[in-house]
Amino acid sequence: MKSRIMRTLLCVLSLFSALAHAQAPTDGSVQNKEIPITVTEVAPGLFFQYHHQGSNNAWLVTDDGVLVIDTRQHPKHAEELLVAIRKTTDKPIKWVINTHAHGDHYFGNGVFKREGATFIAHRDTAGMMQSHLPIEMKRRQGFFKQTGFDPKEVQLILPDITFDTTATITLGGRTVALLYLGPGQNPVDTLVHFPKERVIFTGGPFSKDSWPNPSFTPSMSNWVVMLRKMAAMDVDKFLGGHGDIGNKQDVLNQAQMMSDFDAGLRDGVKKGMSREAIFKSEPFAKYKDVRNYFRMNLFINSYYHYLTTGKVENAYP
Repeated sequence: MKSRIMRTLLCVLSLFSALAHAQAPTDGSVQNKEIPITVTEVAPGLFFQYHHQGSNNAWLVTDDGVLVIDTRQHPKHAEELLVAIRKTTDKPIKWVINTHAHGDHYFGNGVFKREGATFIAHRDTAGMMQSHLPIEMKRRQGFFKQTGFDPKEVQLILPDITFDTTATITLGGRTVALLYLGPGQNPVDTLVHFPKERVIFTGGPFSKDSWPNPSFTPSMSNWVVMLRKMAAMDVDKFLGGHGDIGNKQDVLNQAQMMSDFDAGLRDGVKKGMSREAIFKSEPFAKYKDVRNYFRMNLFINSYYHYLTTGKVENAYP
């Protein structure tokens, strides 16, 4: 009797083990790791929320109110962000900065509009939020289905104020500089610099140990230049739109990765290789442990399209 029970138990354990191995990621990447959301006070009153499975946020608490950077991918997640902010302050939300027009960074705007915030973004980010809304909604359908969130709850909340090159916000005696350094991951990405704190929130162009989506960039070369300019700034902490807190070397590492990606694709196109042949040759295998490597086929497809047609796959008209 005991032996039968033991054999049954071993069979069950073997089945669970097989299922676990079958479901485990096999590409060596870390994108499926369940890493808890964390909040770190990176400077007095300046908080960074790292969400490995989603997008990151930051907020500055001052005596006169709160400034928030990006609002997550759905109003329900924006409500969670607001709860996290309320654990650090009860001051009113005065400002929201949208760094770029990817839905996982601004689809939660409605929650902060309700809180009375004034929204600011680059002029072309505002334009992309309008023109790319159908693209962004389509890109998020998997997320909506997985979470059970209703996409109809997403409101298009556009900036109240836009800028072209630079802008400065002063709140409670704290200075926040908004910078545009030319095309990066997108035709426009806003960098949010906290000069006194020696911190910068980079949005899309930099994400520590994470492959970014290249389907929006009109200039990979300027993207690399931008990363190297950021690394040369008087900054100690780099807060990416994805990935954990980075340092100068992390930014330079990404610049090298994007430069290698650019050179690898250009070399393949020059040799007359198809996009499938380039993908199968695994030219970027040394970066396989970087988050989002499992999307490499899509990344190669997007940039191959740009190099062979001269047109950005997700262009801003």
